[in-house]
Amino acid sequence: MTAQWLRLGEIAQRDFDAACDALAVSGIPAPTLVWAEEAARYPFALVVPLKFAPGRERRWLSWGLAAAVATYRQFGVPAYLDGEIFLHGRDIARTRVARIGECALIVSSFLMRFPGSCVATPSFELEQAFRLRLEAQHGWQFGSSWPLPGGKLPQLILQAR
Repeated sequence: MTAQWLRLGEIAQRDFDAACDALAVSGIPAPTLVWAEEAARYPFALVVPLKFAPGRERRWLSWGLAAAVATYRQFGVPAYLDGEIFLHGRDIARTRVARIGECALIVSSFLMRFPGSCVATPSFELEQAFRLRLEAQHGWQFGSSWPLPGGKLPQLILQAR
């Protein structure tokens, strides 16, 4: 199945949330991963038409975050899923799961700096690892990876504000 990868670049969390909500309301036809950068995190969201999400909403969190946990582990970070992404007993992500219109929305984030590392993890490397994990887990093929020109939010997102 073809999926989309949408890069928003640097964006405040509230604008990221508004963008993801607007995308879900728009009734997208294919699963879409939205990726961004914030001061200390890489926010991401899975916006998935309900027909491609698990039937029970209580399963969406683990379904949506399993690839993120696998990505952390690929980088040697022993993260785990327990109703949220945890590392050494601490919640390290800000996750939100919701049904918006005809879409399942799972919003979370990666740490920009992994524990024990003084250097920020490059967005491209993390994106590529996460992308491969999502493709393997869900059977998706990301047919596009669109950076938005000039870091501008599309008209749809601006209207949602």
